[in-house]
Amino acid sequence: MKKAVIFDMDGVISNTQGFHAVAESKILKEFGINICPEKITAKYAGVSDDKMFAEILKENKIAGVDISKVIFKKWEIMQKITKGKITAIPYAIDLIKLLHQENFKLAIASASPLFFINFIINELKIGNYFNAIVSSEEVRNGKPCPDIFLLAAKRLKINPLNCVVIEDGKSGMIGAKKAGMKVIGLANDAKKDLPADLIVSNLRDLSLKKIEKLLI
Repeated sequence: MKKAVIFDMDGVISNTQGFHAVAESKILKEFGINICPEKITAKYAGVSDDKMFAEILKENKIAGVDISKVIFKKWEIMQKITKGKITAIPYAIDLIKLLHQENFKLAIASASPLFFINFIINELKIGNYFNAIVSSEEVRNGKPCPDIFLLAAKRLKINPLNCVVIEDGKSGMIGAKKAGMKVIGLANDAKKDLPADLIVSNLRDLSLKKIEKLLI
């Protein structure tokens, strides 16, 4: 039986979450809006980029802005401020190498734009381990819809029922379950109510045996 593991990127493979609010703060300054990264994180954690920027611009009475261009600029800033500073989530690369060695098909399914996903995997030098890369910009509906995971399975040429998804976000877990896939939630003890088949607090706790057991 062909088997696959599909990884979310930010928070599962790479640790770039702290840079998002910094990039968002920088681009908002271009509109004359001064919000520190800490306030952005406190108020908008878990809110999509389009909703966040739309709300902030509306609150500041700024109209006629193409939100998609603002978001793209944010990711360009992200690339600049993270270059040479990308770190991997502990044990992520070890797990990727192990699964590759055991002949699992591997994919990344991320809400990040494709150019940023490729930037991250190049920085971490892990591109050769993945058989498919999928960005939410390639599908009609992002997480929590299943589209991104179904496209990953299609590119891997593997039945969704034979795929395990590793996610740290609730919306991603919901999307993966809708796709008919098994889900491993990477979360701390405070998040035990997540829609996952298995929850681990760190990737060190995730053995090959545990992954294979989900696919039996």
